[in-house]
Amino acid sequence: MAEPNDFSSAHPWIRKAWCVRTALGLLLLGFFSNLLFLYHHCPFDLSEDESQYWLWSRHLAWGYYSKGPGIAGIIYAATAVGHWFGQHATMPIIRTPAIIFAFFSGLASLLLARRMFRDDRAGLMVIALSAGVPVFAVGSLIMTIDSPMYLCWAWACVCLWLAVEPRYAESGELQPQQSGRAGIGWLYLSGLLVGLGILCKPVLLFIPPSAALAAWSNPYLRHKLATWHSLGATLLALALQIPTLIWNAQHHWIMFSAIGGEGGLHGTRGVWWHLSHAPLNVSMFVLSQAGIFAGILFVLLVLAFIEAIRNLKKFQNPAARAVWDFLIWMTLPIFAFYFLLSFWSKVQPNWPAGGYFTAMVLFAGMATHWWNQPLPQRKAVRRWIIAGVAWGFALFVFAENVQLLYPVLAKIDPTGKHFPAKRFDPAFRLHALKVRGQAIQKIRLSMWKGHGPLPMVMDDRWDTSSSLCYYLPGHPFVFCLQTAMGGKHCQFDLWPGPNQINPHTGKLRYLGRDAVLTGSFSRPVFDRLIKPAFAHVSKMFVVPLYYYGVVVKHLDVWKCYDFKGLPESRKPTAH
Repeated sequence: MAEPNDFSSAHPWIRKAWCVRTALGLLLLGFFSNLLFLYHHCPFDLSEDESQYWLWSRHLAWGYYSKGPGIAGIIYAATAVGHWFGQHATMPIIRTPAIIFAFFSGLASLLLARRMFRDDRAGLMVIALSAGVPVFAVGSLIMTIDSPMYLCWAWACVCLWLAVEPRYAESGELQPQQSGRAGIGWLYLSGLLVGLGILCKPVLLFIPPSAALAAWSNPYLRHKLATWHSLGATLLALALQIPTLIWNAQHHWIMFSAIGGEGGLHGTRGVWWHLSHAPLNVSMFVLSQAGIFAGILFVLLVLAFIEAIRNLKKFQNPAARAVWDFLIWMTLPIFAFYFLLSFWSKVQPNWPAGGYFTAMVLFAGMATHWWNQPLPQRKAVRRWIIAGVAWGFALFVFAENVQLLYPVLAKIDPTGKHFPAKRFDPAFRLHALKVRGQAIQKIRLSMWKGHGPLPMVMDDRWDTSSSLCYYLPGHPFVFCLQTAMGGKHCQFDLWPGPNQINPHTGKLRYLGRDAVLTGSFSRPVFDRLIKPAFAHVSKMFVVPLYYYGVVVKHLDVWKCYDFKGLPESRKPTAH
């Protein structure tokens, strides 16, 4: 029988009730502290991505320009619950699901680590390590597609493991009766979770082939998964995508085109352009992953995988090796894919986020093994683990409270010219968005004639337009001119634009309306698109946006009068 601190999981279950209680306590502490932070002193405005998903929730559909309907449905449900309690679609209401998802994702980590390594200490270790990973802390507060995606990925992996896990006797020895197939119920539940996760982010499509690779590498897993029910679970996941596929077929497969465009799979740039940028893109991808794990933990994570792969040869029994084969193959394929993709195009740091779940479980198992090494190795390992967790946690605490530095900076450099906020503030993009909406509203009121509707608002980007939709009083629709300017398509192209017609008069619905225009426009685009659309356009003026007394952004604004229609589609078209 293996020793309790051996690399193998084939040993009597190491019961440490205090480890489980501490892990659950940390999860509950994180849950309630996040709620307190969110509802009482959160300095982060709703991000532009979050504003976009909120806007989607006001236009429910089976698909959107680049994503499925999952995130819109979640925010719609959150705002509906908020209305029951007398709350409007406030920032805390929209973000509350992220806190709930993070808590249950943490429970999945705790459960899987304990069961896989038969060690309560591994459960505590995965929770402690996760507390030092900044991206997990951010994901527990910001409501993007990664929060529900990660939850579905986590529990899909848990269910998949419960379907195939080996059986152990009380002594820790593997039971000889290992001939049964996978647990059918767990297998189909895993497929259901994969399907639901794909509705939020298609990256969960990696789970079935990753499971197939794990089965290919391990005879025990192969025997367990070699059943028609594995195919049935996969088909169940795909069947849940039928409404979204129908929607895409009705909209020229726009979601697939958008995803391909983000991955650089189509465009006008040649092969040599992509290859010439490969060194920079690959380097940025690797560095971004290191940054996500706050440096120290990233190095330890890589070392954990290296040692896990090297030690696979220690196992004679495939069932005893199944833990490591499962974790390795449920993690590496998604990272390998995006690493290879980075040779062709820029890869965003969060794209392989699903793989973090099994990566952290493997890391926790190996860290528990290291933590209990004989002296003197034990002291060095413990120092590095503690330092990594403390450093990562400190970085997030700094980001949560970085606004405390702004009053000091306001006395030194209120204009932000010498010490731009984006150089020291990791949450820079989440500041002054509400202020931007207030500035635009003030300009609208200055143009208002005292009767009739307020002036329209137009912008050059989908993200800014979404944010203004949320932060302008009354949530008026903000028109996005991104595609009309010659930029890439976006979700706003699927909604009525400023050239929509009034069905009663047959004329432009917004004919004669004034507008506030903001954004960045080149002179040729401005002369071609904006000037012909209005009877008069004022000279551009710049509005500084302050955050705690410091200028953090500038807003280029034009006052536009008497809308005549955008020249690209001067002839009104029905929507």
